[in-house]
Amino acid sequence: MISILPIDRIQRRFEKPVLVEQMGMDRFADVAQRDPNGLLNAAFTVWHRHVRKNPGVNPGAVREHIREHGGDYLAAAQAVIGQPIIRDISYSRCTIDDPALDEKLVAYLLVARVYPNDVHIADMNFVNPYMPIPPEHRRYRFQRYKGLHMLSLVLARAESYAAKHECDYLTLSAATEDLVPLFEKFGFVVEDDQATSLAMEKRIARSGANQ
Repeated sequence: MISILPIDRIQRRFEKPVLVEQMGMDRFADVAQRDPNGLLNAAFTVWHRHVRKNPGVNPGAVREHIREHGGDYLAAAQAVIGQPIIRDISYSRCTIDDPALDEKLVAYLLVARVYPNDVHIADMNFVNPYMPIPPEHRRYRFQRYKGLHMLSLVLARAESYAAKHECDYLTLSAATEDLVPLFEKFGFVVEDDQATSLAMEKRIARSGANQ
């Protein structure tokens, strides 16, 4: 899973060294400390899908569990579902080793294999800090710099991983509404057009299945 992010290609994009930090399931506690919001995103997505696919489930069960027993959302969702939510995880953070830069992040990816049998991209960002975009030329709400042209490759690698491990869906949550059409170009659809989470999914084609 850690190979989903093309580190070598990212390094070749810059003259300055790229510092890489990567962690897997064996350092889950460190990942949780570094990116609690990413884990919350994964847990919320899994719970939302669980409720949507099982109409008899109480949508408020996780919050009720937290009120009665405490704990965080991930632990509560796992307790209610009765299964581990995160089966594997990959955290990657790449920064430029250049003291002249104020913004050093160039790539970030948090991806997990989650219950029941999906791959979820919890957080993803690719930027070139040497190429700021003037506000009047920005296409997306939170876009401040030009990207690295890595999105299609990373999504393809994530989908390939999901297919290799016979997962059912590749999922993600668009940060803003203006990103939904972007992900739709790669085959993602909004899970529930009545929801406000902008959760999106792409069914994984199984080997030997009809295309």
